[in-house]
Amino acid sequence: MSDTIDKLEAAVTAKDENALIDITINHTNAERVKMRDDYKAKFGRDLLEDFEKNFKSDFKNTIVGVYKTPAEYDADLLYFAMKGIGSDKDIITEVLCFRNAKRIGEIKAKFQEKYGKDLTAEIKSETSGDYQKIVLKILEGSRQEGGAADTQKCSGIADELYKAGEDKLGTDEATFIKYFTELSPAELLLVCKEYHKKYKKNMVDVISSEFDGNVKKLLTVILYSMFSPSEYFAEQIMYSVRGAGTDDAKLIRCIISRYSIDMKKVKKYYKKLYNKELLDEVKDDVSGSYGKILEALINKHD
Repeated sequence: MSDTIDKLEAAVTAKDENALIDITINHTNAERVKMRDDYKAKFGRDLLEDFEKNFKSDFKNTIVGVYKTPAEYDADLLYFAMKGIGSDKDIITEVLCFRNAKRIGEIKAKFQEKYGKDLTAEIKSETSGDYQKIVLKILEGSRQEGGAADTQKCSGIADELYKAGEDKLGTDEATFIKYFTELSPAELLLVCKEYHKKYKKNMVDVISSEFDGNVKKLLTVILYSMFSPSEYFAEQIMYSVRGAGTDDAKLIRCIISRYSIDMKKVKKYYKKLYNKELLDEVKDDVSGSYGKILEALINKHD
């Protein structure tokens, strides 16, 4: 590893982006995190700070991101989503919905360590209403994550959700919040199947008709996170590269979040949904070393 650290320092000092990409892509996240410690021990400098000084723009943001632990990366996303006036609900929603209870605990610890602030308190101060109720429940980590789903129980919950929404004037938001934040993925899936069987309506459509704004988006993303995360991220990447300009922050976030989890599936969904190769779309939209590092991450687990 010592030889690699020397090569890494040489690439950083020379601002050699191609050499840095080669080193980066041939090591796991755990190895890269250790390289940060070894770099500090050998040269007395912080590797991420050196990245910040020697590289620019979207390439810099990508390379910095992949040298962080997943929990650190998420903690930083949340911090900058809430920094300044207002907050970026899309980032808060995405990070919290696609992380399990263990990861959320790690994010909370890292947020406290880096910023000296309690994540739950910060999110509480930046949110309100039903959106706040839902994200605070997610932060509690109370969702059941395993076990079989009982058909009779889930059928009864489907009835409760019908009575709380379509069967009444207005919406009993508390019932939806309770079940969307506490049921295991298997239970929520079975509830949705029972609902469709009984009432002939897709749960995504129910949420769309009963809620609006950030709450509608949050509940919809919860469903995607349970049943089809790869489809969700294929859609988000499409939004980031199509239209006027590129939403680089979203594109980088999606690729770093998923390249080591389900990027193969994300690419398959992209082809299925849009009849185009995800990699081709990204290459058409970005270029240079920035495009090269994204291409390498997209292809990493092929």
